Amino acid sequence: MEFVIVGLLVLTNIIAIIIAIDWFAAKAMYEIAVMKGHPEKKYFWWCFWMAMFGYPMVIALPDDAAHRRKAAPARTNFLNCKEGKGK
Repeated sequence: MEFVIVGLLVLTNIIAIIIAIDWFAAKAMYEIAVMKGHPEKKYFWWCFWMAMFGYPMVIALPDDAAHRRKAAPARTNFLNCKEGKGK
């Protein structure tokens, strides 16, 4: 009987450690999704509950943060223009 109780305690601790590791890994993947420009909380939950599918989904997200930034207006240099060369 003592072995059963000890076994249950060990199993409970192992499950708690696995859940904690999964929580921190999902949190890191959510931060990556936010850096890529996807701040929706669903990416955290996908990674937490369905790690096998959530991690590759976040890895495959496109980088929308670059598209959201406004590009600097193009500067035309008079010396590099075709008509202005050599003048």
